Amino acid sequence: MSAFCRKVVEYMYDMRFNQFISSFHDIYRRYSFLSAEDFFREWFDRSIIRELVFYFSPSALIRSFEEVRHRRSKIYEAYVKTYWSACRRYPAKVEEAIRFFGLKELSEEAIKTRYRHLVRRYHPDRVGKTEEAHREMVRINYYYQVLRRFIGDRRPQVAEVR
Repeated sequence: MSAFCRKVVEYMYDMRFNQFISSFHDIYRRYSFLSAEDFFREWFDRSIIRELVFYFSPSALIRSFEEVRHRRSKIYEAYVKTYWSACRRYPAKVEEAIRFFGLKELSEEAIKTRYRHLVRRYHPDRVGKTEEAHREMVRINYYYQVLRRFIGDRRPQVAEVR
């Protein structure tokens, strides 16, 4: 049972991390009053335990949770701290994001195209795993989410006009 529990906890960590990466700007807006460490404990640790406590015995859950946390938390915590500090450094400004992407028109397709171009150009797997490449990817992802959110907030208004 504990091997299964450990696999489930690993899966939950991965899912929470993917959710964090895909929408960290929105998550930051909701949790910006917390430090990166407190957010990590709330977003990953407490939420995973709250979701799994009904399915596993407390001893199996705690043992599995500690094993997984010991192996994975340093990597995830480093990402959370990096993205958290990026959100604090770059307040959400749509005009700044548009300039960063060098867009002439603000459409979902133009944003995606430019985002993909920048990712291909600056991704650490392509240019080398340096601190600068990682920071640039954080900025690219941050501004991409700002523009996605801006376009998403406007979408219902556009639909009503038609």
